[in-house]
Amino acid sequence: MKLGYGEFSWPTGELYHGQFYRDHRHGLGTYQWPDGSSFTGMFYLSYREGYGTMYLKTRLFQGLYKADQRFGPGVETYPDGRQDVGLWVREHLIKLCTEVPRSFSIHNYPEYSGFLTHSPARLSLSDEEKVDWDQPEGQDPFFYDYKRFLLNDDLTLPPEMHIYSTDNSHLPMTCSFRKELDAQIFLNDIPPFAEDEEPWFIKNETPLMVKIQKQTYKYRNKKAHTSWNMGAILEGDRSGFAHHGPKEQLSKEMILRAEEGDYDWIYRILRDDLASADVADAKGYTVLAAATVHCHTDIVNLLLDSGADVNRYTDEGLTPLSMCFLLYYPSTSFKPNIAERMAPKSQVSPVALQLPALCPVYYPPVRLSTRQCTSPRLAQEAPNMPVNPNLTFSFPEMAMESICFEDLVPTPGSQEQKSIVWDSEEDRLSPGARLSQESPDLGSSPQKQDLSPWDSSSDLEKGPDGTEGSLGGCTLGSQETNFESAVCVRNFSFGLSQDLLERSAQAHSMLKAPSFSATSFDKGTMRKMALAVVERRTRWLTIELLLHRGADPNLCRVPMQALFFAVKAGDVAGVRLLLEHGARTNIQLPVELGALTPLHIAAALPGEEGIRITELLLHTVTDVDARVADEDDVYKPSKLDLLPSSLKLNNEAGPAGIYHSRPTCVPDEGGRTALHVACEREDSYKCARDIVRLLLSHRANPNVLWSGHSPLSLSIASGNDLIVKELLSHGADPNLLLTRGLGNALCVACDLTYEHQRSMDSKLALIDRLIDYGADILNPVTLTQGDKVAVGTAVDYGYFRFYQDRKIAHSPFYALMPVDREVLLARKQILEYMGLQLRRAVFAKESQWDPKMLYLSKRAELTPYRRLKQKSTSLSKELHLEEQEPIPFFKFCYQCGRSVGVRLVPCTRCYGILTCSKYCKTRAWGDFHKRDCGSLLAIARKTHPAGRTPNFQKTSKHLGKEASQKPSQKPEAPKPPRRLKGFYSTYSHE
Repeated sequence: MKLGYGEFSWPTGELYHGQFYRDHRHGLGTYQWPDGSSFTGMFYLSYREGYGTMYLKTRLFQGLYKADQRFGPGVETYPDGRQDVGLWVREHLIKLCTEVPRSFSIHNYPEYSGFLTHSPARLSLSDEEKVDWDQPEGQDPFFYDYKRFLLNDDLTLPPEMHIYSTDNSHLPMTCSFRKELDAQIFLNDIPPFAEDEEPWFIKNETPLMVKIQKQTYKYRNKKAHTSWNMGAILEGDRSGFAHHGPKEQLSKEMILRAEEGDYDWIYRILRDDLASADVADAKGYTVLAAATVHCHTDIVNLLLDSGADVNRYTDEGLTPLSMCFLLYYPSTSFKPNIAERMAPKSQVSPVALQLPALCPVYYPPVRLSTRQCTSPRLAQEAPNMPVNPNLTFSFPEMAMESICFEDLVPTPGSQEQKSIVWDSEEDRLSPGARLSQESPDLGSSPQKQDLSPWDSSSDLEKGPDGTEGSLGGCTLGSQETNFESAVCVRNFSFGLSQDLLERSAQAHSMLKAPSFSATSFDKGTMRKMALAVVERRTRWLTIELLLHRGADPNLCRVPMQALFFAVKAGDVAGVRLLLEHGARTNIQLPVELGALTPLHIAAALPGEEGIRITELLLHTVTDVDARVADEDDVYKPSKLDLLPSSLKLNNEAGPAGIYHSRPTCVPDEGGRTALHVACEREDSYKCARDIVRLLLSHRANPNVLWSGHSPLSLSIASGNDLIVKELLSHGADPNLLLTRGLGNALCVACDLTYEHQRSMDSKLALIDRLIDYGADILNPVTLTQGDKVAVGTAVDYGYFRFYQDRKIAHSPFYALMPVDREVLLARKQILEYMGLQLRRAVFAKESQWDPKMLYLSKRAELTPYRRLKQKSTSLSKELHLEEQEPIPFFKFCYQCGRSVGVRLVPCTRCYGILTCSKYCKTRAWGDFHKRDCGSLLAIARKTHPAGRTPNFQKTSKHLGKEASQKPSQKPEAPKPPRRLKGFYSTYSHE
């Protein structure tokens, strides 16, 4: 067995002298070939691995190796002094140290700056040594007793196998043997697993690039890493090296030729194997990305056939598919939705993007190629030439877009700027429609190109300032007609319908490509629209091609996943295409942006697109009740929430437990679900209802809370009665206890914050619908103000909110404005109707009990002397004789329904009801108690014989109360009750 330092030669003339370990070339050494070439450097199990120098006849390579191949930073030097510098894989450069001008960058899209929250992972080698189970032993359905022995290094290979076999290429590498080999390599150096003071971070997340970075990190403590300036290569700094070598020049030129669409030149380079099809510049901008951005599908196919990685990242985390989606879906094409509460302002408000750009954006023009592939989707559009009613083209975008198709305008990196001369009627255009002569690059910004076919048609007639206008009136005059003889001629603008412009653009877009290569600078609005249509078709072809060739939409994470682009833009075809190619739906935006899922955004999309996209997502979604990270948000905060109510609280106990049912479960509270988002919509009630129906059909939970609200209470607050009916019919609990002081669904129905959502008839119908579906108006509601707490009902909640608006509640009626008077009358009508429903509920509940026992319980509790004397009375004796406990009845005003903050006085005749004021007492007598008081007195006469009634009257007179007259022989009709000096009070109101 060869072990230690030595020399070994082969009959072929090859020679090695260096370190050996277990019959392997392992360590430092030199290997020579018969042709005179040699390698001096590190060996690992007889393979070149680590830093080394390869001496060839015509050139010299110094760099990192792995498994006998170049793999990492390196420098190849030629006899004339030129050097090829960069990252190598085998014999080709895959990453340069120079940046290609006008390369695609996410930083040229400031509207997405809020989405760039991803922090790079720390580079570490310790993870490679860990071998863990996919699942714990208790959760592994295929676990067996001997499975754990697979991790035992002593049982992986036969014992003492190294004695008779040194071929390790087809055998597993055990952890113990790997550590033993690494110990020999780093015997006199710092171990590679030791953490540095300055950690290394992963710069590029492409799997191949991660392996290169780990390989470099493993040998970072070798002297060659510092002496050969390998760290500068990793950072993309080429300043310390000689002139560019031939491979480096060809690689850079190939990226530029891919942008230009030079198919033949690239084909010759790849055919002769002069450069790698996957080469990238210092920022990771690959040849494939350059061809993709410029929609050269023929070159895309060529590169992919030559081995280019379709899912390779740039250093910013962009893939070629990500770039296509950024260009195909500009931020101005995104539909406004209520789901994105935490979205960046620059991304939500496209109006701000029409200001002069501080950072010019290079928006590449699309050059039509004769090798364009066809798409079934676009082939169907060609013969029919349909007109998309939602296709939006505004003049400022068209005017700016024309710059993108001209070769005369310099790129943003150019120093010279050429002024753009418009016609003499430039002063007639709006400020947003004119292009500044000082900033000609403004038109190249992709934010300006509102070319999305999914914008609502309502924005067609609006200019950049929001005013109504016509595209025809903004059409620029041709420069060829600006003759001196036409100074006295005035051009009168005329209006063209949007439908006519779109039909013309569709027709011209079907013409051959040479028809667009006009020599005139200004092609007119219609031609610009036609060019935009062609450009969108070509870019869609590129997206389809990438997906067909294996592009993974789940790897598009910067600035967000590809599915979010299609969903936010309301593109049904785009969403379907991504789902067909495996796009996951269990993705979320960053937590800083609310952790929204595509389903949340789809549920908030206006129009029919939202329904269709929601339906598509629900077929693949895994959690329909996924939460958003906005559990601390407040839904529509009102000024009334900050105002104290004049209704005083005094720890009232509320209705007894026998009047209402106990809550069956504690609601789960957290962030919004997609159902919450759909229920709080106020834009399209029918579309929102259809989305809610889809969510409920896929078992969305209607009884979860966000910001104190359930989906039912949100639909009540938003005024969508269609959703209310849909939720109730699918099992939504109208008695669900809401948090944050909202009470329940009936409380929200009478809340002043949402009173503008419905008419009076709709409000009354909503209350009836809730009660019909089981809403219990007797459920306790906790009221809190400062340190005072009281328990009441939904009626008390309504009055509590009513007295928070002191302007209307406490001002004299004659002092109110006519509008405020209508508001006051409407609020009182709602509260009176709630009081009526409360009284009906109480009567319905008490009708189930023994009327005699109920009467005795009320009489025993409400008689004046009962509250002043502690000894047993005749009423309590009767209850004792019958051996029954008194019924804990609910004390409230039988007219208005209030039980909190009022003084309650019993009827002096029957003690069967309570009222809170003389007004309620009179109304109750006239409305219902006049006919009920007699029946209660009849129960009293049956309960108290004639001999016992005078004793009660005597007792009352002895206590200073107004004694009732002695009963005559004939019963007389009941008279209106008189107010006693003694009364029952829930609060001593002044």
